Amino acid sequence: MIVTSCEKKIKKTEQVEQVEEVAPNSDTIEEVLTKIAESNLKIVAIAQKALESKIQNNTKSILKETESNHIKLKNKIRKIAKDNFIIIPNTLYDTTTLKSFISEVNTKMYLKRLENSLINELTLYNSITATSTNNELKELSKEAIPIIQKDIDSIQKQQNLYH
Repeated sequence: MIVTSCEKKIKKTEQVEQVEEVAPNSDTIEEVLTKIAESNLKIVAIAQKALESKIQNNTKSILKETESNHIKLKNKIRKIAKDNFIIIPNTLYDTTTLKSFISEVNTKMYLKRLENSLINELTLYNSITATSTNNELKELSKEAIPIIQKDIDSIQKQQNLYH
């Protein structure tokens, strides 16, 4: 009988842990903005690093559009942070350091890295839409999701040209 009760306790503990992992709304607005800024920075840095390499013009225009979209989002993230008296470190707005860590790779790899980063960012924004109680973050998410989805679609179409 003791073994049975222990098993039940273990099962209950596992269920509680799973619930805690699925509840991202426990993040503060500062934590959420920092995550968004980090994700945004990564996408801008990958696009900028890819633009430094020799790539086709049609790929270059897609990368420039993705970079431009995320620079616009960065400005909105900064505004929300400022309006909420939140300080996001300047390092999260500077791509120089991050670009130095991204190794030179071929265009196909840049596109794949960019696609993966965009998908992760889309997941983050979808989570914010579903769980955040902050209206500014929800509005940012509603605006960002279609832009990110469009960027993902463009990158995926471009990737098909390199297969």
